[in-house]
Amino acid sequence: MAPPRTEDLPYPLKRNALASTRLNFNHFWMKGLAGYLLHPKIPTHKHGLRIADLGAGTGIWVSEVAATLPHADFDAVDISADQFPPNLFRPSNVRFWTHDCFKPFSEEHIGKFDVVNARFWMCIVNDDVADKLLDNFLTLLKPGGFIQWFEPLPYTARVIARNDGALHPACDKLVETWKRPTPQSSFNWMHALAAKFKERGLNLVAEDKHNNPDYYMPIAAQTVLLGLAEYLHRDPGIEVYQEQLASEHSSGMFVDVTWTCVVAQKII
Repeated sequence: MAPPRTEDLPYPLKRNALASTRLNFNHFWMKGLAGYLLHPKIPTHKHGLRIADLGAGTGIWVSEVAATLPHADFDAVDISADQFPPNLFRPSNVRFWTHDCFKPFSEEHIGKFDVVNARFWMCIVNDDVADKLLDNFLTLLKPGGFIQWFEPLPYTARVIARNDGALHPACDKLVETWKRPTPQSSFNWMHALAAKFKERGLNLVAEDKHNNPDYYMPIAAQTVLLGLAEYLHRDPGIEVYQEQLASEHSSGMFVDVTWTCVVAQKII
């Protein structure tokens, strides 16, 4: 029997208050790491600017960017509305709506956006569906529009240890978890985003790489501990594993991963 397609698998994380806290925590971490939310090479002065945030989650990215661009219109799209902010606390220039982004968008949205933003898709996208998802995202862009995609590069996972040569088996295991958290996981697509944009005739605008400074290592470790509790919640040994990781962290052993922001422009 053939393995199930990634898009047919259940969402591996949760959508409760703690999960929303993790997403918002990640948002502010990535904002500090990159130094921007919308890449500075993406022009934002255009009258009638329209931006789509795909996989919007809690809506924190789109809400922050919308506050800085009151002249622009935003669409926040996610398969679930469970983590959207309450109606009365949503920015007036943001429309929140639900859609399965693996499915084609309606005609009213095709070719209507100047910018499409995507980030943190790693947990639900493997190589078998990455091209399909990317092609679907690109249908939203106007000619001359920009796509910005922010993801970790899981195959860069490595141990950063300042512990006089002590062993770090939990961190070693986490490196392998980053690279292949489940038997069906395959993440070549994240490392090839720039190439995939070029293959589709887009102009590559930026391919930024971001590494955590020392003072962000504990932050990165904390959010991974939260994510593991959700992603591997069926694993009976997850609590022991988390405790082992926390012990190694307190002894000066961390796992670092490089993050990338790739920006490309659809040719006019």
